[in-house]
Amino acid sequence: MRAIVLRRSGPPHMLRVEEIPDPVARPGEVLVQVKAAGVNFADVLARQGLYPDAPQRPFIPGFETGGEVLAVGDGVNGFRVGQRVLAYHRSGGYAEQIAAPAANVHAIPDSLGTQSAVVLPLNYGTAYVALYRTGPVESGMRLFLHAAAGGVGLAVIDLARRAGLEIVGAASSHFKRERLQSEGVKHVVDSRRAHVDRVARDLYGRNGGFDIIIDSVGGRTISQGIRALRPGGRLVSCGVATLSKRGILGALGLLFSTPRIDPFRMLARSRGFYGVHLGQLMRDPVLVREVLDELIRLADAKEIHPEPGRVMQLAEAATAHHLLERRRNVGKIVLRV
Repeated sequence: MRAIVLRRSGPPHMLRVEEIPDPVARPGEVLVQVKAAGVNFADVLARQGLYPDAPQRPFIPGFETGGEVLAVGDGVNGFRVGQRVLAYHRSGGYAEQIAAPAANVHAIPDSLGTQSAVVLPLNYGTAYVALYRTGPVESGMRLFLHAAAGGVGLAVIDLARRAGLEIVGAASSHFKRERLQSEGVKHVVDSRRAHVDRVARDLYGRNGGFDIIIDSVGGRTISQGIRALRPGGRLVSCGVATLSKRGILGALGLLFSTPRIDPFRMLARSRGFYGVHLGQLMRDPVLVREVLDELIRLADAKEIHPEPGRVMQLAEAATAHHLLERRRNVGKIVLRV
């Protein structure tokens, strides 16, 4: 089969197409003919050698895939050959076939396309946990969203709009800000110029603030965000896009720019801070299945609308990484296999 194999960490061109042996379904596994694979920021960090949960090289990147069942291993029930399924695993997605643990495989309903289904596990999964598993969500709450035109950002908007939140979204380019306006975001700001604490003051006055801030950027935006919370508000950190800019130098810069969280000050001001790392949460199969079952139900009922922002060929994985690393993507990038 064809697969993207990473043998050395480094820039995007390290992602190369190779012919490797087909996998087989071992006991407890489902063999899937991959039709679509999601591209995620964690893949970029893994390629750069900055993702601690990445497997040892060489490996095939890719956390999430959609396709059809080719075979099932011994002891697996509930799946049939030809059935459309969604699978997630810590690696192996950028390939024509993947053997995934049956516990990590979900049936795709007829109402949901395979490429759309691939948007759900990491992007919508992160968005769902960041919104609904960190505190209350009530209509009228104020939400500030960094990197709002990215894959996770648009997923948060889809879920938050359904919940009736007042959304303020930040994006770096005119094109991205236009996309946010088309998504019904109430206030759209330029992330290169607008600090979240200043935005809160301009919109809501000196004593105002946000109920929820979702931050996938990291660094200085954390301290700005904490200042922008109203009493009872929470900041949810779910990524470190700053880390990809300059590799190890970026990691050092992030270390020095990220504030230390003072629990006594947070307590005194009734503010909360949460971290959401879906790679870690995926070690809890019960939680992941609950979240994915709910997201698939919502998509099947047309209450949310997962769609890829861009579809590229498997051989274009390096270009996809370049776009994601440089923040030139709008929405989720999906590889057609």
